[in-house]
Amino acid sequence: MSAAPGDVKRIGAGELRAFIQDAGELKKGTLLYDGGQLLNLARYENKLFCDAKGSGASPYKVSLVYSDAPAPAFKGRCSCPARTFNTAFCKHAAALLVAWARAPESFAVSEAAPPGAPGGDAARKSVKKGSANAQAMMKSGVEQVGTLVRELGVSGVATIGGDRIEQMEKLAEALRENRLRRLSARTLDLAALLRRQAAGGRQAKGAPRGALPAVAYANVMADLLLTARKLEKHLAGEPLDDRHVEELVGKTWKASDRKPAGDLTLVEYAFSTRTTSDDFVIRESRFIDLESGRHFSEKQILPVFLAKRTEPKRSFAGEVLAGARATTYPGYPPLRVDFSDLGDKRPLDAGALEAVLARALPDVGAALAALQEHRKDVFAPDLVPVAVLTDTLFARGARLSAVDDKGEALHLPDDPALEERLAGSLRDARLRALLGDVGIDAALPTLWPLAAVVEGPLGLELRAVFDQGLAARGGPLEGSAWNAAAREAGASPAAIALGEVREELAEALVTGLTGLSARATDPLAARLRDLRLEKQAALLQALPQRPEPADRLDDFIKLYQVLEMALVRLAGATQIDRASTERVPTYESVAVARPDETLSPDEVARRRAAGAMNRYVAAVHHARYYAALPASELVASIFPIWADGTATPTIARTFGPLGAEAIAAAEKALTVKAGRVAKLTAVRVLQAVVLHGGPARAEATAMLRKVEEHAKDAGLRALARDALDVIDVAHATQPAGPGNDAVRARRAARLGRVHELAKTLGAAPTKEERLEALKALSELGDLAALPALRRAFYGDVARGVREEAAYALAQLGDVEMVETFVRMLASRSENEQEAKIAAYALGFLGDVRGLSELLSAYADGYKPGIVADAIRAFGPVALTPLVDLIEARPELAKRAAALDALKKMDDAAVAACLVERIEARRGDADLADKAPLYLKLADVHAHSRREVATALIAALSSAPGKEAQAAVKAAQKALGVVKRSK
Repeated sequence: MSAAPGDVKRIGAGELRAFIQDAGELKKGTLLYDGGQLLNLARYENKLFCDAKGSGASPYKVSLVYSDAPAPAFKGRCSCPARTFNTAFCKHAAALLVAWARAPESFAVSEAAPPGAPGGDAARKSVKKGSANAQAMMKSGVEQVGTLVRELGVSGVATIGGDRIEQMEKLAEALRENRLRRLSARTLDLAALLRRQAAGGRQAKGAPRGALPAVAYANVMADLLLTARKLEKHLAGEPLDDRHVEELVGKTWKASDRKPAGDLTLVEYAFSTRTTSDDFVIRESRFIDLESGRHFSEKQILPVFLAKRTEPKRSFAGEVLAGARATTYPGYPPLRVDFSDLGDKRPLDAGALEAVLARALPDVGAALAALQEHRKDVFAPDLVPVAVLTDTLFARGARLSAVDDKGEALHLPDDPALEERLAGSLRDARLRALLGDVGIDAALPTLWPLAAVVEGPLGLELRAVFDQGLAARGGPLEGSAWNAAAREAGASPAAIALGEVREELAEALVTGLTGLSARATDPLAARLRDLRLEKQAALLQALPQRPEPADRLDDFIKLYQVLEMALVRLAGATQIDRASTERVPTYESVAVARPDETLSPDEVARRRAAGAMNRYVAAVHHARYYAALPASELVASIFPIWADGTATPTIARTFGPLGAEAIAAAEKALTVKAGRVAKLTAVRVLQAVVLHGGPARAEATAMLRKVEEHAKDAGLRALARDALDVIDVAHATQPAGPGNDAVRARRAARLGRVHELAKTLGAAPTKEERLEALKALSELGDLAALPALRRAFYGDVARGVREEAAYALAQLGDVEMVETFVRMLASRSENEQEAKIAAYALGFLGDVRGLSELLSAYADGYKPGIVADAIRAFGPVALTPLVDLIEARPELAKRAAALDALKKMDDAAVAACLVERIEARRGDADLADKAPLYLKLADVHAHSRREVATALIAALSSAPGKEAQAAVKAAQKALGVVKRSK
């Protein structure tokens, strides 16, 4: 129905999608309307109005304005937070249009716009009153938080029920609506902790099921109380520093509020896209300024519904923004910037990375000093950005430490994903610096690295380490788990003792300060005196003397905070005795405690699978084992040794001086139908031969060029191309001579294309665009794409993109992903789709470390066709283990997939494998029993059938017994000597 001039068009429910493009917002709006959340529906001229119930004390004011020209349209306005983004329809505006479509008769016709409605005449007159109301609402919110903390502090959490937790969650929403952002976030954290405890859910490591993590709880309570006290003073008239305004209450900063920052020279070292719990998409770049060493951040923050149709913020990876100009928002490092001029963009080169190193903090001690200075401000964010010079990672147990040239170590988080990404970034490179965030994990000063500056064969590089969710961290360690981690990390006995005292105080807060007695505090005070913390001990002993438990709370929190800072100092940098460590050959910047023994690859694999050994200790054992083998054995048995990605560096070093022998072995690996890793090892061997020099150098170079030009495998071509670049650089007469210039020039074009595609892969809003970028990266076949592909595999929201990234990583020969794929396949009962991806990827890679789990999956009957194809792709490496499995479980030979896997292997190899078994069992009583199985397996090829049948006849002709004679007869049938029965 058309509308009269100055009126609102009547629409039906079926027309809603014509006006509300976002299906998600329409769904939310429908739920709001159906839930009775709209009040005071009214219509005035061409406008619709209502109040919408929200989480705050006051409802949102919502309006829709209808216009006919140039086409029928509704424009929404609302007083909810989404109004900041000038969107046509938030969920409240969508609900208002649903109401108009379904029940227009429920709208009262008004003679004027309702007071306070968006766009109404009374809006301007009510500004002063609204400001006063906002101040009152903030004061009320702060008072409610103070009451909540006081009640919990006095009585503890034992009596907290589900209804009280729901009240906390609603309070958090109301606090957010009233711009109390920090109180809102911490109240939500508190509710989440209590809800997990009530549900008996999984807690932090070391805590019993259903137990409240005391340290995490006490940290939140302390933050809530200190923030509430600060805001009470502010609301009473004490002004807030601009940084505290941004952190505690937030503000829409005008251009005039921001400070100009000019002549910046910025390098982006991390880029992330993440979605917050309240449905906002944040795209963020992190920069370091090459002139000052300061850290900056550019952010794009949008509601999810708006992010879908907004051009995403771009990444500046691989570029230097020279002479950039911006304004900075008030806040803490990294300072948020709004660019006015991006300056002159140039490619990121060695000179810029040298400048990064020059501006980095000189050692671990400087990074800890920066953290301590930052933490003096109790309202500062948990993390502070740093770039710090480090040359070694020390792997001790499950945790890594970053070590400077003085031997001082800063802890890294206990995070398997981080370990994997660091391994990918540091392989074949020397660590120079780490860039990231320093904070406190429980009480351990910890660096969350985002990027590393490394020196590889081709010079300095900036490699991403971890960039999805810049400050994403796990929960703090609790109790005995923290103590064990602190001991493992090398923390002093004093630090461990103080950590135990602080945790007992946290437990006291959980149970409530009403029960705090001298019997509990005196032993803790004595331990504090042993640590020479006399003032803190006196403050602790004074607490039970106060008759009112509520009066104990402020000093208790003050003591708890002071002990945290003391603990940070005590548990700071630890000293690493380099004389007792051993470098990891595969990762020259990683060291481990020197092992007392050398384990076989099988034993290493067993311990790795059991979680009893990290990848770096495993690499040391692999290197020792393979280095101890004589070169003749390595040449004669290139399979399966060359198919083990962890052995590649050792093999290359061993074969480099062997010249012609090395070339012959490499040629065999490249020409035999085998898995990709064996061929990649062959390229590394050829590179080592050339770099070593001697008569074989020219032939090895020619083979590398042949691989680069003619190999069908993109990963093989990429590795050969990199090998030739390394050779050209190594043989250049001068570091800055024409040889190096030529290498840099041809690499610059490829790297530019890689960076361009990587940006699209990381930031494109649609799955299709990201898949196209991923496909192009894969086809480009450049190893510089590996970090971007890993980021997509770990962090992309679309499963299809993650799947294709896995295949691309396998195609480029990323052996660092093998253990990840093995874990995915091992978890096939929990996630069948991920396991299927892993099976394909392991087959593409052909790394022998993945074979055992593939065989286990095959024995389980999991996706037999897919798994058999993956096993077959390994080539001769898989033959002996596959026959071992079938021999141990003969029923598997009945599966067509098993025989098909053998059928697609080299017939001579199949024959040799089976004949070798027959010869080894000659004279054994069970050979006749196994003969039918050998014949069945050999029947996949005519050649192998003849060879195996002949070997069986020779081995069993003179053997006694009916079984032996029957086996001989069957073998003769296979040869055609005796006709087969019909």
